[in-house]
Amino acid sequence: MRIRIDGTHTELAYAITEIRAILPIRQITPLIPLQHRPHTWRVFLNTAPKRERRWIA
Repeated sequence: MRIRIDGTHTELAYAITEIRAILPIRQITPLIPLQHRPHTWRVFLNTAPKRERRWIA
């Protein structure tokens, strides 16, 4: 799944840490500055498949 987040550096950092606590993240793209909005950036997150935890007997 691909997730797009727009915001300031602080908003992006907070959102990424919150999402990372719930979903495993495979890739985070470099920050892309938005031309029509000052001090605003865009980042895309690619999530990995859900991790399976198996117990070793």
